[in-house]
Amino acid sequence: MEENFNPVAQTRANYYTPGSPVQFVCVELLKGDVSGEHAVCLTFKNISRVTLTALEIHFKCKGVDGVILCEDKFEYRDLQVKPGELFGQDDAVFITAKAITSVDVTLCNVYNGKRVVHLDGIKRVRLPAPRRLAPELQKALEARMNRTGLKYQPQVFENGWYCACGAFHPTEEDTVYCSECGCDRILLQNALNTLLQPAAPADEMEMPLNAPAAPAAPAAVEEPTRIVGAAPAAPAAPVEEPTRVVGAPVYEPKADPIQPVSEPTRVLDASARAPLSGAAAADEGTRVIPARRPAPVRQPAPVEDEEYEEYEDNRDSVAEALIRWVPPITAILCAAIALCGFVYYQFVL
Repeated sequence: MEENFNPVAQTRANYYTPGSPVQFVCVELLKGDVSGEHAVCLTFKNISRVTLTALEIHFKCKGVDGVILCEDKFEYRDLQVKPGELFGQDDAVFITAKAITSVDVTLCNVYNGKRVVHLDGIKRVRLPAPRRLAPELQKALEARMNRTGLKYQPQVFENGWYCACGAFHPTEEDTVYCSECGCDRILLQNALNTLLQPAAPADEMEMPLNAPAAPAAPAAVEEPTRIVGAAPAAPAAPVEEPTRVVGAPVYEPKADPIQPVSEPTRVLDASARAPLSGAAAADEGTRVIPARRPAPVRQPAPVEDEEYEEYEDNRDSVAEALIRWVPPITAILCAAIALCGFVYYQFVL
């Protein structure tokens, strides 16, 4: 008789297998509505670029007291799992009436047609536990992304990244989209960063009317978005401006427009002062007198244009005579030559 199994608990895998084309995603515990037995279902994901046809695993189920309830191998056959798809969640690997507390899964072999990849020798890597978001922040993030179940903080590690839904995507998957909830990693982190930014106080947003206007700061270069751990919400410390050393202002003397410019002077020796009067020469040692100004240079008088006008008139008269008589003379000569040729051919020949 067929029996319906309802989900009871679900736990995500806390480790992954580096370099494997398939990853263990989560374990789900189901309970039958008639017999009350527990069924264990495992979920895997194809993170390669090819279609997977089979998978062999080794699992170990433990009870409440840590006793191993079952340790066996299981094979998933006749698969057609495309890249990015989940599989195995509909196949129960173990059914028991006892309570199960933990399940350990080891990947053995994965098949792509006739090609097989052996995973027994690969050492599994344990993942750090995802960080839970505060209930208020979780609701705000779900409202902003228009999705449910976003209760973890997005994180990036050397071997992969965590989505807000709790799904881990290893570097081998090479994607920025979560295959389980559909969130974009960059948009998700941007939304979370916006929610984590502290609001500016009201007194800082108001500016008094008599306050001087602050100089406009240069626009900051946007850096590309980086997914990092959440920083504690604390007000940002004011940025101190660098000290600028300004030299003393240099004042240049301005020329007084009222004072006239003094003329150059020259000093006369004794021989030059001989012609002067005796009393003046005896009282003075040296006499400073204004220097003589050089005589102004006279520009040559402009040449009158009468000769040029006469020359131009004579040239114009000759040109007019040639233009007037050359055409009719040429026409008469041509007509005479033509007439002579006509008479010669008509009467002589």
